[in-house]
Amino acid sequence: MDIVTMIDQYKELLDRKDALADQTKENNKAIQEARDALAQAMIDAEMPKVSRNGFLYSLQDKTKYNKKACDDEEFFSVLEENGLGDLIKRTVDARTLSSAMAAAAEENDGVLPEEYEDYISVYQFYDIAKRKETNKTAKRAKQKEE
Repeated sequence: MDIVTMIDQYKELLDRKDALADQTKENNKAIQEARDALAQAMIDAEMPKVSRNGFLYSLQDKTKYNKKACDDEEFFSVLEENGLGDLIKRTVDARTLSSAMAAAAEENDGVLPEEYEDYISVYQFYDIAKRKETNKTAKRAKQKEE
């Protein structure tokens, strides 16, 4: 298989991934709308439980709570003051960690410093960058091919 064909297949897979992500978003929205309509119909009909095709559908009143955009430290203090400090979890964003470790390795002649070896695994791979081609980019690529 030649590289051009492989690139075309790679692009098709990326496009399919994007399309599936869009379809998933649309499907999740449709599920939410159908759920809301069904819940209202069950309330209106005063039927909190319905059996259909071997499944029992029951109306449940749920409440969710989400953190507002605010000062995290202040919010954490309020949780701790009210006995909810055990909810706080220290996390590290994977991309931020990767960037920090890359910088640490770069400062150490390309090798991850020893103090991180027990905690950080290194996975090296080749990735393929994809971006919209401009006329200048196309001309340069064609010139290199020739």
